[in-house]
Amino acid sequence: MRSPRLEALRSALEKAEFRLAATQDLARVGDWELDRHTGRMYWSRELFRLFERPEALGVPDLNEALGYFSLDSTNRTRDLFWEAIDSGRRCALEQEVLLPSGEERRHFTVIVPVADESGRVFRLYGTVQDITERRRLESERLEHLERLEELSRHLVEIEERERRELASALHDRASPNLAALQILFSSLADALPESARDELAPLLEDASALLADTTAGIREICTNLRPATLDYAGLVPALREYVAQFRARTGLDVRVDAASGSPPCALSRATQTLCFRLVQEALTNCAKHARAGSVRIGLGGCAGGVLLQIGDDGVGFDLSRLGEAGSTPGLGLITMRERVELAGGDFRLYTRPGDGTVIEVRLPAELHPAETTR
Repeated sequence: MRSPRLEALRSALEKAEFRLAATQDLARVGDWELDRHTGRMYWSRELFRLFERPEALGVPDLNEALGYFSLDSTNRTRDLFWEAIDSGRRCALEQEVLLPSGEERRHFTVIVPVADESGRVFRLYGTVQDITERRRLESERLEHLERLEELSRHLVEIEERERRELASALHDRASPNLAALQILFSSLADALPESARDELAPLLEDASALLADTTAGIREICTNLRPATLDYAGLVPALREYVAQFRARTGLDVRVDAASGSPPCALSRATQTLCFRLVQEALTNCAKHARAGSVRIGLGGCAGGVLLQIGDDGVGFDLSRLGEAGSTPGLGLITMRERVELAGGDFRLYTRPGDGTVIEVRLPAELHPAETTR
């Protein structure tokens, strides 16, 4: 007759086995054991289901079990078995599984060596998890990210093309018309009788000043949109031209330091455009938020590309709050980082309250083909 204590232990064991089996079924995780000396294996019920093996066939030996894997996975599994035995350390790998139904699955296996008192490994224990669905979702996520990146590059390309076309239209039509209007206005003013000229002098001066201001404004708009200098002379002259206008407009002491022999002239058009836009955005942030007295722009070469540094002596900010609602600055710097990373570059920001801000950007000489403007 069985004792109540033995029955209680048996019942607790059956419940534990049931919970383990249910958990493995839900998680699609099976476990196995391999005796190093006899080569005998133990498989949990879930492992039979993961490999589509009828339980009536019994537990396979090691060679038969390895037959479920692709050749590469078989070789890597053998190597890790021996590594676990020799080192006594836990190992893990991802395996390609070829099921009897013809379906291909991906498993993640963890191998745990079990050693005796002398430290000699006499058994291997392992878990197997079906990660096929997870890998599929990860692959779809990566595909979506690639499509988003491609779309972002395309939008940047379209934006630059539209900027160039608008700047070209203003430069080629509005500017010459304004220049012709200024000459015509001067000729008409000279043709007036002296008495009328003296009487209308204030109006004539105002009109002439308005024409000059409109001409200067259109020139500034063209530079902000896309300076012709960038296309015809390159990055450094375009930066110097933009900085001169920015300095005159804001009063900030801005300097461009381009090392001699630096690679900007050899940079792709896309890289030069991106550098120019980064400087634009950085100077805008300085004017709005930094309360700086001076800004230094450094442009030089680095391995296979260009190094752009923009530093100011302003008030700085708490970097940990970048992107938070109400943080100053915020969106502009985040956009800069995203554009640099999208182009395959490296963006670094150094700042702290009261200690100015430094932006350091490394870009490849040739950006992604989709970044190349037409």
